[in-house]
Amino acid sequence: MRVVGIVVMTRRSPLGTSAILVAAALTAGPAVADDFKLTYTFTFGSVLEADVTGTLQDDGDTVIVSAVENARLDGASGPALPFVTSLADLVDQTDLNPPVLSLSGFGNDISACSDDTCVLDFITFDGVKQFLGSPGIYTSASFGNTLSGGANAAEKYDPANYSLKQR
Repeated sequence: MRVVGIVVMTRRSPLGTSAILVAAALTAGPAVADDFKLTYTFTFGSVLEADVTGTLQDDGDTVIVSAVENARLDGASGPALPFVTSLADLVDQTDLNPPVLSLSGFGNDISACSDDTCVLDFITFDGVKQFLGSPGIYTSASFGNTLSGGANAAEKYDPANYSLKQR
């Protein structure tokens, strides 16, 4: 809760001027977006990093993501990823689930992509659909991984290799 405004009125009384507090408007403040640094170290040794904008939820763990920017692999910038959605919504062709990451590393559900098809360039943390039978991380070749079964095929997600830190 935060104080939005206080209105004070005065009136004359036989004893002088007294202030009468008319109203103090209290409202729940709008959620404020925060900046985070995302880091994931792949089993093949490369490090994926990105700047994330999102809103930390009341549970103190879940971040609803609004933007993923400056994605890079081993320090080299990758393509822009302006389209952000949940993998569940992308696969199910719905708009029911917000894209989320977590501070703990559990329950991530996000695809950050170069466009709304999420085919060419993307980073996906799959903690919900679990295409690999367990949580996974999938990225396009631009970010060191490939879904085509190459040397760096999509891998099972390891929360020990993940970090999301508030800046």
